[in-house]
Amino acid sequence: MNISKLLTVALIAAGFCSRAFAAVPAEEAAKLGTTLTLFGAEAAGSADGQIPPYTGGVTTPPADFKPNTGKWADPFASEKPVLTISAQNWQQYSDKLSESAKELFKRFPDYKMLVYPTHRSASFPDWYGENCKINAVQAKLTNSGQDIEGAFGCIPFPIPKTGEEALYNYIMRFVGTRQKNFVNTYLMDSADNPVLTGSFKSAIYFPYYDPVLGREGFKKSDGVWYQVQNDYAAPARLKGETSLFWDYTASSRDWPGWSYSPGQRRTRVAPDLAYDTPNPGYSGVITMDDIQLMYGKLDRWSVKMLGTREMYIPYNGYKWQYSTPDKDMLTPHFPNANLIRWELHRVRVLELTLKPGARHLYSKKVIYMDEDLGGGMMDAYDQAGKLYRGGFADTVPAYDYKVPYSLGNWFVDFNSGVYLLGSHPADAAGIFFNVDIPGGFFTPERMQSTGIR
Repeated sequence: MNISKLLTVALIAAGFCSRAFAAVPAEEAAKLGTTLTLFGAEAAGSADGQIPPYTGGVTTPPADFKPNTGKWADPFASEKPVLTISAQNWQQYSDKLSESAKELFKRFPDYKMLVYPTHRSASFPDWYGENCKINAVQAKLTNSGQDIEGAFGCIPFPIPKTGEEALYNYIMRFVGTRQKNFVNTYLMDSADNPVLTGSFKSAIYFPYYDPVLGREGFKKSDGVWYQVQNDYAAPARLKGETSLFWDYTASSRDWPGWSYSPGQRRTRVAPDLAYDTPNPGYSGVITMDDIQLMYGKLDRWSVKMLGTREMYIPYNGYKWQYSTPDKDMLTPHFPNANLIRWELHRVRVLELTLKPGARHLYSKKVIYMDEDLGGGMMDAYDQAGKLYRGGFADTVPAYDYKVPYSLGNWFVDFNSGVYLLGSHPADAAGIFFNVDIPGGFFTPERMQSTGIR
């Protein structure tokens, strides 16, 4: 190849890279709030009317809602299913099902999906939308796509141009500013015995979504966008254990984590609680980066956008999350299918492929993320390319706080035949937003001083 051709190739490559990691131009960002929602979803409904247009989500609580109880009443409690998908007819709807959902239908004759009318119920505070407009023209990926710059108060990339940008949007979606969660997590083993794997409370703070701190305040900070401390109350072997994590908008730097053991009365650095390390709070049945389908750094993955699809995903599951006792959800083989609500939504499909030379339990993950930034679904594949695990994260908005919250989830392990019911709040105290968390709370020193045995 002659020198002129080499220069041409280099210029094309350089131009591609700059576009891949740059903010969008102002004229494209102008679509936000018009043809696109402020957070980048398609504002219009589907052509057949099954998916409605986005009109701001649910903001008025139902009459039976009791505020500050940690539980939310179902605004759609009177609705009936419009479709039942079963082991006998699922092939008719296969284009709208994840591979994990198909596998459940293949394995279990009694598995089903109860499909309800679709509601785009996620709502957001006004300051969130204003930050979306700014992020669209300012936020960018640097350092080979590892670090996020110029973002605050909304998903970093309302109009994503790369798979990495779209996946960061999912990982960093808005779930409130300060909260405390009290939930239970169960394992249903291969003999259909339910086992409590964790009863814990989580204190969480998102400086990235703190309107009081603001964009300038966050810019002057050290870039910690998320802090969480988990305290275990049960089972007995975990009682008193505590874990603490800080996540940065810069993936290129070390993300600190700590764990406190009451038996040793010591706080230790926990650098291995990442990637495919077995998640201790879920009995090791999922990896750390399976949390809420995807969590942590992306440096081991190549991420590709596969487009947008209409799919059946768990949505508006107020009934099973807040009104159904744990024991009633824990049916053999899969969580109680009579109580889980499915809806037809548009999802963005992302394919994560393990980079050459990188180590991970999975060779590939496919993430189906709700376009309105709720939950979604996951298919994970082993090193032989065989479907290994499936994950489902429900979307249950906290309408009084305008938080499109998604906490309840479940995972199925197709190798071992077990499943996990994760973060179920019905029999626990529940979820509380805008709570007071004292300064210095998210530090290893505090873990040491408040540890119990």
